[in-house]
Amino acid sequence: MFEDILHIFYPRSYTLGNGKQVKEKFNPFPYLLILFILVVIGFSVFTRVDFVTLFKRGNNFFDIIRAMIPPSWNYWPTMEKAMLDTINMSLLGSVFGCAVALPVSFYLSSNFKLNKVYLFTHRLALSLLRTLPILVLAFFFRTVLGIGALAGTLAISVFSYTICVKMMYEYIETLDMGAYEALESTGASRLRCILGAIWPQVKGFFLSTFLYCFETNVKSAAILGFVGAGGIGLNISGQLTLRRYGNLGLVLISMTITIMILEAVTRYARRKLVTG
Repeated sequence: MFEDILHIFYPRSYTLGNGKQVKEKFNPFPYLLILFILVVIGFSVFTRVDFVTLFKRGNNFFDIIRAMIPPSWNYWPTMEKAMLDTINMSLLGSVFGCAVALPVSFYLSSNFKLNKVYLFTHRLALSLLRTLPILVLAFFFRTVLGIGALAGTLAISVFSYTICVKMMYEYIETLDMGAYEALESTGASRLRCILGAIWPQVKGFFLSTFLYCFETNVKSAAILGFVGAGGIGLNISGQLTLRRYGNLGLVLISMTITIMILEAVTRYARRKLVTG
């Protein structure tokens, strides 16, 4: 047994019938596995993660799940309105954010040889803004505008803008600019050149990006209520605080079904965009 373990780290050598020695190919997996274990142990010590407590009290998670079953159907009217608010927030935020991102993405693309200072400063501002989690954006707007769906909608809009504009201008930079340059040589305006040569190439990708943002924002909007930005997250936070796990079970089941339906619809729409 010891020899088998030793051969895991040291490749075997074989002697063929013609007297030639052949050595097994080096396998780095055992060394990577040991390194991974050491890294996990080191990080757990550094962050003071107590795995013993996790194993001892891990069963408590199932106590909450058992308390959610069966769900409390009497909570449906309240939960239904909050879920519709969440979908509306996600849709409006995605539409507004992506609509603003579309024209900006053309002017952030290096293909059009615009002012380099403008490109650098705007891209830097986008990078800084993109580092802010959507919860931080929601908290900021909630502080300014108060508790409600408006703060969540604006947070989703800014988040969608930062994602969409980056994906769009990077995609535009990969396009063939031959058609654009041909239209430009005829004296057409920049807007006409973009609409005639660039937009037909990017409209499928833009719609796919919009659907991706909408799908992602529905999931994100579910937690915005924890900072008072409206939507179903406000109900989740309230039911957790009040320990009404039956109501919470209904909310989570409804969220899961809603997200699965939306994912199926957006997946079908993206497939139609690709296949035409």
